[in-house]
Amino acid sequence: MTYLPAHQAQLGAGIPVPGRTRGSRDCGPRTVSMGIDKLTEGQVVPTMVQMRKRMGTPGPVRTNVYDARDGVESYTRVKGRSPLRYVIRDRIEDVQAAVKRGRFVQLCIDYGEWNRLMPRTGDPNFTGGHSVGVCGQRTRNGKVKWLLFDPLDDARRPEISGPGPRWVPRDKLIAAAEAFAQAPGRCYAGVFFGGRRV
Repeated sequence: MTYLPAHQAQLGAGIPVPGRTRGSRDCGPRTVSMGIDKLTEGQVVPTMVQMRKRMGTPGPVRTNVYDARDGVESYTRVKGRSPLRYVIRDRIEDVQAAVKRGRFVQLCIDYGEWNRLMPRTGDPNFTGGHSVGVCGQRTRNGKVKWLLFDPLDDARRPEISGPGPRWVPRDKLIAAAEAFAQAPGRCYAGVFFGGRRV
């Protein structure tokens, strides 16, 4: 996957707008790359080959939060920045607190449940596990929404307004995360830290 240059593609604080999704099983590395871009404010934007190498998962294979942690925390020497960190969380309340504080979160969701709950998604025929990024929260008319970075939201479906992030109902995204974890209040997620200027 190629990313637009960060200075052209930002929607706030160094978050890239991903190009058209290519290949398969890249949602984990793509989401991790977006999180690293966010932490480093566009200074580091790994390609899929670079990210998979750092995650220890070459080729189109499934990844998990432990692979993601290995990839993020391999960035111990980013010029002028503190080392990057990735903290695994398994409780929805911890994810909610992190998103509310503006942290970038990688969240694993059940895409079949996501398709059931949402009127428009990136791939209406996909029903497996999927990795998305969340960074940002707002409340409008009493409804809490999260800013979703979904690697499947691309140009394949004209009814999706374009590549990049979109605001979605928090409760629906949480339901899809709980469905993936198969337990209420539980999830598989990673919160990104570090990357501060030193």
